[in-house]
Amino acid sequence: MDIIIAVGAVIAAVVVGVVIIGAALRSMRPQAPEPHVFTPSPTMARSVASTSTSTASASQLTPAAIAEIDRLVAAGHKINAIKLYRQHTGVRLQEAKDRIDHWSVSTTAPHLAAVSNASAVHSSITATPSSVRGALPASVSSEVDRLVSADQKIQAIKLVREHTGLGLKESKDVVEAWPRPRQL
Repeated sequence: MDIIIAVGAVIAAVVVGVVIIGAALRSMRPQAPEPHVFTPSPTMARSVASTSTSTASASQLTPAAIAEIDRLVAAGHKINAIKLYRQHTGVRLQEAKDRIDHWSVSTTAPHLAAVSNASAVHSSITATPSSVRGALPASVSSEVDRLVSADQKIQAIKLVREHTGLGLKESKDVVEAWPRPRQL
């Protein structure tokens, strides 16, 4: 009889051990990733009243401010766009960043938005001096000519960047390849 009790206790201990090990292994099994859904953090959660003030603050944007934000977003200057949005609305940094990250260039903004730094030159595959010259106003092209002939490349690069929205490297490459005006 003692042998049956001892064998039963051993079997019970083995069964309990197997159940515990099985549960531990099941919890360690890799799981399929859950789809990532945006959920605002507790600091971003707002009451209905604060949401309405946020909407009201977004409506404080003037058409000129919207056009300027459009221009900055189109030119890839997100930080400046966030700063401008915060100045005009008074919202927190995170809220302004989220808004600018999802900003779509306005089609109803004044024509200032249409004259963005992301001009045809910016959208071309490679910017060449001739394509940049064609996209620039004549006065700016002649100023770049003057600066290149006077060996003031830094000023010429700044001017090209300002009027085309190209990056520093692209503007530098354009200015270095810019044809020198003939000296008379």
